[in-house]
Amino acid sequence: MKNLIQVLQKKSTELNLFSAGDRLKLADKHIPDALAVLDFWEPGARVADIGTGGGLPGLALACARPDLDFTLVDSTAKKINAIEEMAAELELKNVHGLVGRFEELAHEKKWREQFDTVNARAVAELPVLLEYVAGFLKIGGKFYAWKADYEPELKASEKAQEVLKLGFVRAHKYSLPGGEARAILEFKKMATLSREYPRGNGTPKAKPLL
Repeated sequence: MKNLIQVLQKKSTELNLFSAGDRLKLADKHIPDALAVLDFWEPGARVADIGTGGGLPGLALACARPDLDFTLVDSTAKKINAIEEMAAELELKNVHGLVGRFEELAHEKKWREQFDTVNARAVAELPVLLEYVAGFLKIGGKFYAWKADYEPELKASEKAQEVLKLGFVRAHKYSLPGGEARAILEFKKMATLSREYPRGNGTPKAKPLL
């Protein structure tokens, strides 16, 4: 992962993809956090990283699993352009960038219920996040959400889980090298999602399913 860290630091310095503080924590926090999912991941052939931002966890996972296909999704074209440049520099053939709003992309035939695995790290609170990702997952697919203090969000997301056909499986707890307690929440897509979800741009955040 040394090359990935160097590329991330360089590109982030140019484009401010990560804060200066986060750039210093790539090796001992952000990369290990991204890769923690591999301890229990059940990946399929096609993976989506929703709200990828500066490219984590997507780029780290793509480096670790070159046998899998990754689509990194963000609404900001500058970030996706940067990710595609980094993927090219790292010679990653398994990374594809996708620009757009989650609420719109998840209704497009090309993307709707097409992914075996969906990941999201530091994107939104669970009631909102579940609506963002549900439309991308195949039936039986797994969603992994990175969280710290997750219990209040998990409780608040019970209605969203029911409506969006995403059943909570379990919380995978772990600690970062510095001792910080973290968890990755696992959900399973139980049935076909109603065509009314996700709702229109901005609605999941403005009116979460509570």
